[in-house]
Amino acid sequence: MPYLLALLPILLLVVLSLTRGVKVAVLVGAAVTTGLFFYWGATAAHFMAVMGASLLTTINILMIVLGATFLYNMMSENGLITQMTHSLDQLHPSKEIRFFLLAIGLTAFFEGVAGFGTPGAIVPLILVALGFEAVLSVAVVLLFDGLFAIFGAVGTPLITGLQIPLGLSDADVRQIAWMAAGITVLVGLLILWLVFRMVAHSHGELQHRRQVLSLYLFMAIPFLLLAWLAAELATVVAALTMLGLSVLYLKQKGVQVNLKPWLPYALLAILLLLPRLSPVLKGWLGWELAFEDMFDTGIRAAIRPLASPLLPFAAVGLGVAVLYRSKSLYLAGPLKKMLAVFVVLFPSIAIAQLMIHSGVTQPSMVRYISEMLSGLGPLYVFVSPFVGIMGAFITGSTTISNVVFGASQLETATVLNLNPQVVLALQLSGAGLGNAICLFNIIAAASVANIQNYKAIMAANMLPTLLAGALAGALGWLVLAIF
Repeated sequence: MPYLLALLPILLLVVLSLTRGVKVAVLVGAAVTTGLFFYWGATAAHFMAVMGASLLTTINILMIVLGATFLYNMMSENGLITQMTHSLDQLHPSKEIRFFLLAIGLTAFFEGVAGFGTPGAIVPLILVALGFEAVLSVAVVLLFDGLFAIFGAVGTPLITGLQIPLGLSDADVRQIAWMAAGITVLVGLLILWLVFRMVAHSHGELQHRRQVLSLYLFMAIPFLLLAWLAAELATVVAALTMLGLSVLYLKQKGVQVNLKPWLPYALLAILLLLPRLSPVLKGWLGWELAFEDMFDTGIRAAIRPLASPLLPFAAVGLGVAVLYRSKSLYLAGPLKKMLAVFVVLFPSIAIAQLMIHSGVTQPSMVRYISEMLSGLGPLYVFVSPFVGIMGAFITGSTTISNVVFGASQLETATVLNLNPQVVLALQLSGAGLGNAICLFNIIAAASVANIQNYKAIMAANMLPTLLAGALAGALGWLVLAIF
């Protein structure tokens, strides 16, 4: 009985999101999960602590939404977004080519530089400015982000999510990173084909599939090579390589590309990357507002406001305002949007926190789910990516999915005599893929793109994510058979 009850919040979220909409799903899910939380033996003090942790996480995400919306509005009102789209016209006349260049290249770049769901807050807006539908733009960016999120911001999901908690050696981490990257690159071909179908359904049959495949390979090959050499830099360097090679590949002779309107985003990228390159700056910005042992429950919550992308977004936005002598900061819209997003985002985060911290008098809900899946025996390898996907769906983070489920994946692999490196690589790959259907990402990205129909994004991305997870499991089985 506890096993089925532990699954209930996830089942409710998926079914109600697809049938009644995300808002209904998270409100009903939060109510049911609260009841289960107390049924699991938690106290009112634990509940208050979990709500506090959920509030801090919500604020952290809303800061990104506010910053991204502020910068975009400032650039749009001063004509820079229009100029950006025209600069791409000069690069290649096909909107299709430009769509995939940005959806793959910029998504990977901002994921590797900042993480925090930053790609979903930036890239869809640029794609919409190119003339593509908002729902399609958000869905595609989240699907591609699911591929590149395995290393997150400079390797955080790998190092913080797996190596440190599990005490893995550098050699183990290198093997896990390389296998996860290989699986992800192959799964990416399936994702790319599914995205082709999505774009064709909305905008007509594609004319440049081979060229788009070349763009993907410009990203995939260096990504795979760097995963072995320096996984923490694989996404950033591969994205820059892809963008550079793509310009050389696509640029027509004698055509000059106007890069000036892109300078604010280039500056944003530099500001986001600087703390990763400077330990001193990282230390300064790493100040943490922490609440230890809230309500004497052992639950800790913290936020690092200076490390959030909000500050770089705000700095660049204010720079644009000064440079173009803007008459307004256009803050009314972003602030109003934040309040609307809070109503949906907070309960969805609360569900995750309630499930994770429900283990007061017995194993937590997520622990029961993990134990249930481990009973599958040798077939577990096919399920392993879905554990990662489920973790990202619940927690909203590749890193936290690894932290929550990495230990049980390793334990299960040992009990079933499966190669632990392969199983952890499948966990990492699945955790990345889960970003495409994670409610936090959907809500944040949709709100920035002025989409209220979250259900449409969830419906668009659910099947591709499940198919990608199934392919990852099959590839994992193949790797186990070979090694």
